[in-house]
Amino acid sequence: MTFSSLNDRKGRIEMARRGLTLIELLVVVGAISLLLALSLPALMRARNQAQTAVCAQNQKTLALAWLLYKDDNDDRVVGGYVDTAGKRPHAWVQGRTGVGTAIDRQKEGIRQGTLFRYVGSKVEVFRCPADQKKADPGQVVYRSYSIADGANGEGRQATYTPAQKYSEISQPAMKYVFVEEADPRGKGSWVINPLGESWVDPLAVWHSGDRSTLGFADGHVDIHHWVDPSTVEMSENQVFFCPVPPDEGSDLRFMIGGYPQKAKDAQKNGQVG
Repeated sequence: MTFSSLNDRKGRIEMARRGLTLIELLVVVGAISLLLALSLPALMRARNQAQTAVCAQNQKTLALAWLLYKDDNDDRVVGGYVDTAGKRPHAWVQGRTGVGTAIDRQKEGIRQGTLFRYVGSKVEVFRCPADQKKADPGQVVYRSYSIADGANGEGRQATYTPAQKYSEISQPAMKYVFVEEADPRGKGSWVINPLGESWVDPLAVWHSGDRSTLGFADGHVDIHHWVDPSTVEMSENQVFFCPVPPDEGSDLRFMIGGYPQKAKDAQKNGQVG
């Protein structure tokens, strides 16, 4: 072995001991960054899909609990509205559970509600893991779901009478009961005007950027795809009485068509059946 080759061998050994060169290190960092860039969208999709699956299961549990309640109560459906004092008889949840209410008190209002024992006494059933409602700094609005006002709610619109018995709801497989709502006040009822041309209360669109879950009066769940951009904007900005642009309206018509109410009012308001 020559003196030159011996020095070359020693140099390679010394370089190996020192570890990676700067160029080699940059190559490794670049490769890792590329892998992360490629995998993050897939991870986000998987996370969103998991959240949607949990939310849909929550809706399924609530819808079945709603049915069990009417079976135990001579066809009467649970109260879908909660007043300020939280003393409305047979309310599905008690007390307002929104902005300004401590998280423990919000959960206690859920526990005191009529449906709580029907969902296996699990508070987490009432919250979607993708919930993005905006509240005051330091506040958490726990409950994600509301009952449609036409299902024994407060009756805020003169155009319909809320159904108080299950038999008063025509075609229950086409009528939703539970919605994801963007209203942070937690009044426990979601309102729409079946004869209106704009929204009343804001929906929540938390899944894949354009989807929400709905729990129906026959117990099934739908992950509904919204098609109007204004529906997503209404959710993001939590807009009440949101107008619908002239070239849109498919989403509003869908929700009007599936709104629960007494059958006589459904026919009067143009619903099939």
